[in-house]
Amino acid sequence: MAALYRRLLAWLRARTTSPPPPRAPGQADDAPAAPGPYSPALRHGEIATAAAFRARLTDDAVAHARIPLDPAKVPVALRALVPLAAYWGICDDAIREEMQEAESQADKQAMADAVNPHNAAITAWLDSWPPGQVMSDEAAAFMYMQLGLTELDLFALE
Repeated sequence: MAALYRRLLAWLRARTTSPPPPRAPGQADDAPAAPGPYSPALRHGEIATAAAFRARLTDDAVAHARIPLDPAKVPVALRALVPLAAYWGICDDAIREEMQEAESQADKQAMADAVNPHNAAITAWLDSWPPGQVMSDEAAAFMYMQLGLTELDLFALE
């Protein structure tokens, strides 16, 4: 699991544009206002309560958080899972949690049933990225899909 979090941090650092301005001592624990029509609920370096981030989510936050994935960048044995990774592999913690809460238990279980038999292959693919190299968006989506399984207590190695 530590390797998963190291990959997660490396990917996030590579994908963030710039950190927010430093917080003044004693500054309120509120997320800053969104700068435009859409802003992710969580930006690298921000510190706030989960409630503050969730309050900032827009109605279309989940749709905006999903990114297109190129199946050609995924190992052949895992390509059938690309639609699931595109749907469930959201990198923003607050948005992923919001999406998970909106899904039925049956849909969560169906995703777990489809992905769990492939967890060893997914992990081997993710572990194949050299340390310090930015993983592709496709690999990141698979990583976040596995993280989501863990968050839902549905992750299993078979």
